[in-house]
Amino acid sequence: MKGNIAFGVLLMSANVLALEVEPVLYVDSVIYGDSEGGDAGSYAGEALGVYNVHSDGAGGHEGHAHSGLEQGAHIRSIEAGLNWQASDKLDGRINGVILPEDGEAELEEAWARYRLPANTSIKAGKLLSAFGANNIHPHESEFVQQNLPVQMLLDGGLIEEGVQLEWQPEIAGMHLKTGVELLDGGNRGIASQEDSVTGYQTSKGRVANITYPEQPDFPQVSHVYVKAEKDLGEKHAISGGVSYLQSRQHQELHQYHPGINEADHGLSGKATMWSASAAYAHDAGKIGDVGNFKVAAEYLYQNKDLTLNFHEDKPNLVGQPRDLHVDGYSVQGSYQIAPKWQVGLRHERVGGTHEARRPSVAPFPTQTSYFNDMKRNTVAVTWKPAKQHQLRLEAARNAFDVGEDTNGDGRSEAVSKKFNQFMLQYQWNLDAEHEHHHH
Repeated sequence: MKGNIAFGVLLMSANVLALEVEPVLYVDSVIYGDSEGGDAGSYAGEALGVYNVHSDGAGGHEGHAHSGLEQGAHIRSIEAGLNWQASDKLDGRINGVILPEDGEAELEEAWARYRLPANTSIKAGKLLSAFGANNIHPHESEFVQQNLPVQMLLDGGLIEEGVQLEWQPEIAGMHLKTGVELLDGGNRGIASQEDSVTGYQTSKGRVANITYPEQPDFPQVSHVYVKAEKDLGEKHAISGGVSYLQSRQHQELHQYHPGINEADHGLSGKATMWSASAAYAHDAGKIGDVGNFKVAAEYLYQNKDLTLNFHEDKPNLVGQPRDLHVDGYSVQGSYQIAPKWQVGLRHERVGGTHEARRPSVAPFPTQTSYFNDMKRNTVAVTWKPAKQHQLRLEAARNAFDVGEDTNGDGRSEAVSKKFNQFMLQYQWNLDAEHEHHHH
């Protein structure tokens, strides 16, 4: 099943592209610096293993963040594609992402959608999941850095091959969007796939064999969601949503990590995750949208019900359960201070709940390990001199645990740090005449 859905969509698309095609192109460039001499651009990526998987396996997909941050000026990504429409019932999208400085390219989306009667549609292919409120393309964000909870808990975002059935009725003056998704696995946050390894080299230089269960048949991930929007008069609007996701299989291979893992170990089991979000928007009704503002918040909670199937130091622990819990939230707002000028504020925290529970299995007592959280406060000023151009100045204050070798023994320890980041982003796009909503 894997790969067949996206391939079939591409074949279907080839027959209809000549009817009505709209090219899309986004170029994202950033000048970056921080109070750590440029090192802080990788801190969040290094911490990703605390929330997901340190893996040498080849089974996991890359996340959806496109590229990290390095000192100096860089072209982070080029996103290019086509939106096509064959009729009022059939449309789709094909797009890829190029990371020029990494020399990498990836087909990001390739899907077709057929609109059924009664405000219902079915979408199939490689698609961006409708999970939550912040599983979006980077160019759709009002900030340079990706939403921290999505980065940590979903490895940058959920975009997989699969099928989406959606219903969008109008009920009691509300626009509802409710749907079901069946997706392939691969996302390192909730559906990571690890390969069994013979002769695995551990962080301590030992050699071991690791056996993981076979991957389940499609679908590996199921997701249901309900979202609602309602206008309250001409100047006010509210929206909100709930998403619930379940993964039939999630596998992790953890390596040594300061303050988290004292030895390499492997885990396999299931994962669940849910999101709750709400937003309010005010339309001031003034020229140039001056006075418009909006606020939005999202809460994520993730649970992994896993079993230990490898431990570097203590093989007698194999077979024990591991119950992992972690959450995160973000609160952000934006205000149009002048024509073409917007100010944004965002507060994020991951790991207010962050614990690994080891249920009692004779002769071992119940144990729970607790880990530190991550916090980030951001301010962004955005100038849009024209529809195709956008310039954004952003500053962020962070508090993370970072791995450093503090005693010279060759192994890193967890060090709590507070640091600042500074970014100047320039984005150019080809399709500014239209707004695309891929969910």
